[in-house]
Amino acid sequence: MTRLLSRERETLQSYLPGLVDYLDRTPLLELERRGSDIIGQFRASGGTALTIPEDEGGLGASALEAVRAQRAIGSRSPSLGAAGTMHHLSLATLGEFARQSTDEDRALVRSLVEQRTVIASGFSEGVTGGSVFVPTMRAERRGDTYVVNGSKKPCSLSASMDLLTASVAVDSGERAIALIPAGAAGITVRPFWDSPVLAGAESDEIVLENVEVPADFVLLNGADDPDGRHEMTGYLWFGMLVSANYLGAASALLERLLAADKGDFEGYTRAAADIEAGMAAVESIARAVDAGERGQDISVRLLLCRISIREALVRATAVAIESLGGIAFIKSPDIAYLAAAIHAFAFHPPSRRSVSESLARYHAGDEFAFVRTQ
Repeated sequence: MTRLLSRERETLQSYLPGLVDYLDRTPLLELERRGSDIIGQFRASGGTALTIPEDEGGLGASALEAVRAQRAIGSRSPSLGAAGTMHHLSLATLGEFARQSTDEDRALVRSLVEQRTVIASGFSEGVTGGSVFVPTMRAERRGDTYVVNGSKKPCSLSASMDLLTASVAVDSGERAIALIPAGAAGITVRPFWDSPVLAGAESDEIVLENVEVPADFVLLNGADDPDGRHEMTGYLWFGMLVSANYLGAASALLERLLAADKGDFEGYTRAAADIEAGMAAVESIARAVDAGERGQDISVRLLLCRISIREALVRATAVAIESLGGIAFIKSPDIAYLAAAIHAFAFHPPSRRSVSESLARYHAGDEFAFVRTQ
């Protein structure tokens, strides 16, 4: 057993031992294919409750423990890491809202945790030039229900979800979080993700056409959360976990380089330095989240970390593949697969282009916004 990833694997083992066993005995490309059992294993192992406090029925992993566990998951199945990230950010956003809301809302979240509900995220849509905090779904109040229309693509967990959480614009002018059962009339899943890379994350299109949602399942947050603080907390979890996932995938290349024992110690060290520096940055953010930090400043620091990690992973992946050599690339499809999967880190919102001006202006003294308006 190598020391690489030992801390992360120990963390995952302490919370989800059954999942570790499954990940270790199942080949990478089997885990990553469309229709694999990886999401079912995640649910069965209790992974859906990883980040929820124990007094709310969860496993009680801290943010620091969660990112370490996530790196271990990403080293075995980047698809599960990507899909699990979306589940965790949805539940974190709900939990953040419920803890400052009513007893009924808190009880609802607890019931979702206890039932091991798999939750898909409809909180942002990849609209060029749009903000991740501007809902693309619409909800119209009709008596005791809301009628929701819109779509989310790509949407991870589309085949396994029990519940879709979505940020919606309500006809009253408020924003809200809608909790929509996966089996509700008017929900359809359409093929969208054609690439074999990260196919196990089940990222297809979810379309909502006149979906009726009970008013109790639409949590208005315009008055309680005018600045999107609860949603921003969800994006903190998203940023930490998605970064740890791809750092894990890159670590899988390091594992293969160690196993090959090719003697290229300089190449290994260059790649490992970039990956470990990135993980240290993510852990620093996780410690701040555990200490209760929220809001603009920590969100900016995390976004800057993500941009830095993106560049570091490009370097580390190139160096690791070169050190492994051409024959290894030819003989092991895992290497090409991991390289492609790692590249997908650059595609998660918000894009570098969309936030660069806001990041610079925040350091200059302005308020932070994901997309600046003219």
